[in-house]
Amino acid sequence: MEDAEGEEVLHGGNTNVVVRVGDTVRRQTGHWTPAVHALLRYLELVGFGDAPKILSTDYQGREVLLFVEGEVGLLDPDHPLPPWFRTKEACTAIGDWLRRFHEAQYGFNPDPALPWRMVPGRRLTSGEVVVHHDVAPYNTIQRPFGGLTVIDWDFCAPGDPIEDLAFAAWQWVPLWADKEAVAHGHGGAITVLEAGTKLAALADGYHASIDQRWTLVDAVVVQITKHADDVEAMAVTDPAFARLVDQGVSRNARLDAQWVRDNEAVLSAALHGG
Repeated sequence: MEDAEGEEVLHGGNTNVVVRVGDTVRRQTGHWTPAVHALLRYLELVGFGDAPKILSTDYQGREVLLFVEGEVGLLDPDHPLPPWFRTKEACTAIGDWLRRFHEAQYGFNPDPALPWRMVPGRRLTSGEVVVHHDVAPYNTIQRPFGGLTVIDWDFCAPGDPIEDLAFAAWQWVPLWADKEAVAHGHGGAITVLEAGTKLAALADGYHASIDQRWTLVDAVVVQITKHADDVEAMAVTDPAFARLVDQGVSRNARLDAQWVRDNEAVLSAALHGG
């Protein structure tokens, strides 16, 4: 859809309106935007080219980013995921993206005066990175000539790298209780054994350590539960998140967490070659 000023509304967003204007994308900013922009500019400085490029702020106060061509894994009940997004190879590729994203941050020191969306600003502690917290197909662009760009960095915050690995596992395998949604093309793993295979592919792409493999399934449950809690908390003041709660997003997430716990033995065995 395009308005009189040449703004094309991009589909797929759940909680904000994103528009394309020529070769740029415009999004509303928040109190967290300066912290996110500092991270994105650092990534650009060190040559990490698989993240959005910040250009400026427009007259409406929206952030202006360079438009990225490619196919997006839309979060839309009427549009199944593109075939590649449902493959084991996609899990390996997003694991590799996460590893390179985390490593590219070496030397980045967040300004503790700049808050993130969900938490105050602070320095990183030993072993921490800035975690994206929303690496899912609906936030990923597969570019025409190869490579991935992950978008929507609103929920970045300092944390343990396994938080990103766990969230990605939930959404990319996917580790969902709703197998009907999976069967209709909104995800890729129907059986528990297939889920284990794809989970292992994600861990392999990330080059996960032995310790990370031992703790990953537990971390998935923690991240799913935290996501449900966060959505419900934001729903109190934000109509967009209230709509998500009404649609059952947090309820379904809790069902997913229980499904992962119920199948923990099979998933853990797959991570260790079983």
